Amino acid sequence: MGVIKGVLKEELERSQSMLERYREEIAKAKGCLVKKRIGRRYYYYLAKREGRKVRFVYKGPLSAEVRRAYKAQRALLAKYRGYVIKIKDQIRFLRRSLRGKESV
Repeated sequence: MGVIKGVLKEELERSQSMLERYREEIAKAKGCLVKKRIGRRYYYYLAKREGRKVRFVYKGPLSAEVRRAYKAQRALLAKYRGYVIKIKDQIRFLRRSLRGKESV
């Protein structure tokens, strides 16, 4: 049983390091581009979280290329958030498995 516990411990450490890397990637994000309609015109803002508040920074008119880059970044963030959820579940499972008693 000791071999299996060793493998589970290694997997737990690997999962924790992956979780840390995903969180770092999410933290690197500049924010999400938001399109607001005011009157008959559209304006672009960058939504950033500062603590518990969300701040909107006016970006002005943006080219289609810049908008595509922000859209790709948003998709990447969604993917990383999904990975974080899966890794947290995996870490919870591994911790529970390691907590169990060994039978002889």
